[in-house]
Amino acid sequence: MFKYAKKHGASLSSIHMIGASLGAHISGFIGASLKGSIGRITALDPAGPQFTGTPPEDRLDSTDAQFVDVLHTDIDVLGFRKPLGHIDFYVNGGLDQPGCPKTIFSGESYFTCDHERAVLLYLDSVNGMCVSRAFPCSSYKDFLDGNCLKCDQFGAAGCPVVGYDVTEWKDVLLRLGQTTAFFTTNAKSPFCTSAYTVDMMLANEDVDWGYITVKLYGNGEEAVATIVSNKSAKSNTETKLFAQFDKDIQSVEEVSLKFFTWNIFKLKYKFSVLQIRLTHLQSKERPLCLYDILLQENKEFTFSPVLC
Repeated sequence: MFKYAKKHGASLSSIHMIGASLGAHISGFIGASLKGSIGRITALDPAGPQFTGTPPEDRLDSTDAQFVDVLHTDIDVLGFRKPLGHIDFYVNGGLDQPGCPKTIFSGESYFTCDHERAVLLYLDSVNGMCVSRAFPCSSYKDFLDGNCLKCDQFGAAGCPVVGYDVTEWKDVLLRLGQTTAFFTTNAKSPFCTSAYTVDMMLANEDVDWGYITVKLYGNGEEAVATIVSNKSAKSNTETKLFAQFDKDIQSVEEVSLKFFTWNIFKLKYKFSVLQIRLTHLQSKERPLCLYDILLQENKEFTFSPVLC
């Protein structure tokens, strides 16, 4: 079919193949047969069984098209674990997807939900439901710890978006050779989350964080993020945390915080916070701040932030 199209004047570089599971590798075989001349292959959770450990000629790889982008959503069961393209997106670490069944009693969906999520995520990007940006990182843990939040290598364009429009980053991704990137999602469409850093400076004793729930309010909407952290907050030292909210609030009017520590056998903490700063990672707006407050464990505190 492709040779027929080429014979009648079609450009192979204009062809975009999208393959899910086994279809991702089939797309690679077709691309390889055409010496990598087709424009793009998008692989949606490429199949792992029967392909893991095989050489590049027996599976999809980055030479099968001029540009190859890959979404991984089920690397521990049906999907392929290692990078295969010019950019490989690991959704929620490529493992268990939010909203998918956790027990075998859910039937067939227990085995297929994570694997099929890649297709739904890509459809979200095509339909313009929302925009997800991914952060290049060496591991999912480093990503969750907030150690990979800069995208200087991509210039003014910032972190690459996931899905259909990632070709806007094609040139720089080709120069980089291979990029592994991570992002998180909601349990259902629209899947995209909104990323912030939360910087806190304490005034008194050190605190071992457990988890913190942060809520943003604005225009009658509420966005929620739960930060799970093993970091220790040192007094008079800024601690950076990474928060991913379930939606993007365009104009934040109020913020609430509630925290819990891992120290379950101690009395509930009360501590003084010199400053809290919330910075939206995809916006050029100034960060939001609050100064000199007293927080108590397991008690929600709501405040109206100011521009830092």
